Amino acid sequence: MAWAKLLTTDLKEQLMKTEQLFIDLSKIVGKKNIITNSEDLTKYNNDWRGFYNNKSLCVLFPESVNIIKKIVKYCYKKNIKIVPQGGNTSLTGASVPTYNNKEIIINFAKLNKILEIDKSNLTILVESGSILANIKEYLDKQNYYFPIDLSSSGSCMIGGNIATNAGGINALKYGSIKENIIGLEIVTGDGSIITSLSKMKKNNTGYDLKSIICNSEGTLGLITKVLLKIFPKPRDNFTFFVAYKDLQTCIKSFNQIRELYYDKLESAELIPDLSFEVCVKNNFLKKHFFEKKMPWYVIYRLNLYEDKALFQDIFEKKFNLIDKNISDILIPNSINQEKKIWKFRDDLVEAYKMEGKIVTNDISIPLNRMDSFFNIAEKNIKKMNSKIKLHPFGHIGDGNIHYNMILPNDISHENYLKLRNKIYSYVNELVERFDGSFSAEHGIGQIKKNSLLKFKSKNEIDIMKKLKKVFDRKNILNPGKIFDA
Repeated sequence: MAWAKLLTTDLKEQLMKTEQLFIDLSKIVGKKNIITNSEDLTKYNNDWRGFYNNKSLCVLFPESVNIIKKIVKYCYKKNIKIVPQGGNTSLTGASVPTYNNKEIIINFAKLNKILEIDKSNLTILVESGSILANIKEYLDKQNYYFPIDLSSSGSCMIGGNIATNAGGINALKYGSIKENIIGLEIVTGDGSIITSLSKMKKNNTGYDLKSIICNSEGTLGLITKVLLKIFPKPRDNFTFFVAYKDLQTCIKSFNQIRELYYDKLESAELIPDLSFEVCVKNNFLKKHFFEKKMPWYVIYRLNLYEDKALFQDIFEKKFNLIDKNISDILIPNSINQEKKIWKFRDDLVEAYKMEGKIVTNDISIPLNRMDSFFNIAEKNIKKMNSKIKLHPFGHIGDGNIHYNMILPNDISHENYLKLRNKIYSYVNELVERFDGSFSAEHGIGQIKKNSLLKFKSKNEIDIMKKLKKVFDRKNILNPGKIFDA
């Protein structure tokens, strides 16, 4: 009985503390900018893949950097943990709570202004909650171009892109987002604001803090403003879709095309034949693009600054002469068909998700060793379960492959988790043997922490932890992500 009374007292005290927290935070952000209802919190607590669903205390929607500063100062004083969240499109559990009822979420959806375009210095200044597609659309109307292009462009936010060093389909020519940032404004773990927004691309004045913040997944600071590089908009684009009899031939062909069109080649996306089956089955595609099926395909896109019709004529003559590795080629006969091809590529992730029980790996492999890696990996993964369907696709130009697979639907959830973990462990070990990376562009988050500890040296991890303490002394910023501080 005494225990029951004690429990009731403790519970009452906790509820009172939580209620006071809501009152205090409401005063900072305004009542309209806070969510506390458990049902309404669900979509912010759950990650995109459905792996993580820990409960947050509340979600805040600040409208300015000064409000964010006040929130962080309050949380620093009270030792309250903060999860920064953009579009919540993370594939590693980086943008949702690690623990139950111990963290608040700061969502950046209302920090979404495009502040300035500087056509002289080729920069654009935006708030970190700006949706990537909106930035690209704004620039397109101004006849300029921001090259980062992701399947989630319509929902992901630029701050989250930077926090995970997003790559995407155009990294082959333009690099990841790290190569396209000029400056940042951040709020550190004690509520201090660091503003580094000089437009000078040559600026060797001490440590490059923006590179440290990029790929830190919200563990070092909350990104509030971003200064991005922009480019003159290409006159046009030229897409062609190529079929190959095997991966070795595909890689040879890619090398040829890259040599021919190095200055123009923006994207080269590797697609297995299974992708067509998955997209047709889940109503993302009406039918296969090619009459004769082949094991592998690559979608290429070139940036053009000359007349498209003239280029196509020369391209067809030259291509037929030099590339004997192709089995078939499709050149879109209209802008609409070109859009359908790229929509097919963008829809792959969503279509794949609808298959149910899947295992996803975001890896990078040296191009000259990719064929060997695929052969060895397939052989050994099939030994784990012969019914597994391998579905590797991705950015062949920079060796970034989403080495994914579909598991049998009749497998129990418990056995799925065991098999998934076994596959993760095997793929990561094999990647290391092939001098690759077990995380190419999605980051570490929660799901890859063990891999990081296993494949990074102790000295590297120690330096990361020391750096974490410099920016976030009390470990309140996105705790439990990348590593346990």
